[in-house]
Amino acid sequence: MVIKKKQILTVTLALLLGSAVFINWYFSKEERQPVLNGGSSVSTTENSELGDAKYVSATTAKNATESMADFKVKRDAAHDEAKETLNEVIKDSNSSSESVAKATEALKELSTSIKRETDLENLISAKISGECLVIIDSDVCEVIVGKGKLTDNISLQIRDLVMSQTKISSKNITIIELNG
Repeated sequence: MVIKKKQILTVTLALLLGSAVFINWYFSKEERQPVLNGGSSVSTTENSELGDAKYVSATTAKNATESMADFKVKRDAAHDEAKETLNEVIKDSNSSSESVAKATEALKELSTSIKRETDLENLISAKISGECLVIIDSDVCEVIVGKGKLTDNISLQIRDLVMSQTKISSKNITIIELNG
C-alpha cells in the first residue's frame, strides 16, 4: 500500500487542527478555585470582568436559625441603650455644657439614622416583596433580607436605594441573605 502525498498532508492538517482546538480550549477555560466560606465551599472565577456583580450568600448569625425578628429585637435594644446613655449625659447636672451639646448632637444623629433605617426598610420591603432589616452606623450600612429574596438584580437595586437615600458609598454597603 502506497501512501500518497495528499493523504499525508490531510492527516497532518487534521492533527494540527485538532491540536489547535485543544490548545485553545485548554488556555481559554475558566480557572475555578475553591474558597472555604464558613465550612462550605464556594467556587470563584479568576477570569471575571472587573465590576461584575456577584451574588453572595451569607449570614451574620452564629446560629443560622436566628430569624429576622431576633435581629430586629437586637437592633432595637442597641438603639434604646444608646438613647438611654445619651439622655443620661444630657440630664446629668454634673455634665459640662460641651458634653451636653455633643450628646444632644449624637442623639439627633441617632434619631436621623433610625428614621433612615425605617424609610429604607419600607422601600426595600416594597421592592423585594418581603421582610428586611437595615442597620446604619455612621457611614456603613448593612441590609439583611429574607431567604430566597436576594438576586443579582435585587442586590443592585438595594444598593442603589441605600446610596440615594443615605449618601453612603457602595463599598460600605453590605447586603446579606438570611439563611434560616
